[in-house]
Amino acid sequence: MASRSSARRFRRRLVSVSAPPAPKFQTSRGRRAWAARLISGRVTKRGGGVMGEYPTGFGANRQDALFSRRRAEERRQPGGPMPRTTFIVDDPMTRNAVHVLSRAPLETVLVRTNDVRGQIEVDPDDVTAKPRVTFEAPIDSLDSGVPLMNDVMRSDKWLDAGKSPVIRFALERVISPATRTPLADGKPVVLAAEGTLELRGVSRPVAVRAEVTWLKKSDSTARRLPGDLLHVVARFDVPLPVFGIDAHLSAQTLDKIAGTVQVEADLFGSTERPQVGGDMQDRLAKARKSLGQRLLGG
Repeated sequence: MASRSSARRFRRRLVSVSAPPAPKFQTSRGRRAWAARLISGRVTKRGGGVMGEYPTGFGANRQDALFSRRRAEERRQPGGPMPRTTFIVDDPMTRNAVHVLSRAPLETVLVRTNDVRGQIEVDPDDVTAKPRVTFEAPIDSLDSGVPLMNDVMRSDKWLDAGKSPVIRFALERVISPATRTPLADGKPVVLAAEGTLELRGVSRPVAVRAEVTWLKKSDSTARRLPGDLLHVVARFDVPLPVFGIDAHLSAQTLDKIAGTVQVEADLFGSTERPQVGGDMQDRLAKARKSLGQRLLGG
């Protein structure tokens, strides 16, 4: 009898808590020696002391909701976290550039193009968080400075511009840094990544080394392009044989064209698309044509 009486008194002192905890707690019949309450997912005695912690349930859900609201408010406030941002690579002044360098025992050849267009989408709070980068350049825009060499370069034995007139690049993933890396105004971030290069209708992976600099909109940046700017300098090597090019092994070009060429893309993207009037576009086209003729000695 004594043991059953003790058990009843013990049960009256218990607090029944479901799992996960509910907003309110029920007690057994009788006078309570103490009460329990829920504070941020933790059950405590009125006089102090922790009975137990519950990472899920009412308290945790409430915390999650408060955290989500704070994050939303921060994004609305100046200086808070920024949403993913798209930068357009399309400079009407054609100042973006891709250089291709072949350094062989008997000859060094530098090919360039300023006709580069693309798009970059990044999270400024973490540039490593699945960025999207694509850009392309028409093969006919590649210029070695020697007209005869340009014709040979565009032929089916080399870049085959007739069947595949455009060279394309797409970023696949960032390898390093492996931790969260935010962009800061004017401070370069160095990345190692992997991309896919499409050339002659063949797509192959390439290892990329890049330096990325975010430039916040200012009077200075407005002289280049409108909006915020993203300056990207990316470098990668292109082994010609993996793209089906072996013309560099012919008797005419042996030791004059390298089997692996080095590519550097120097690009500026802007959050606002430049607006250029029709008359200015005509003037730019004439200026580019005149510059090309002078470079070719015409």
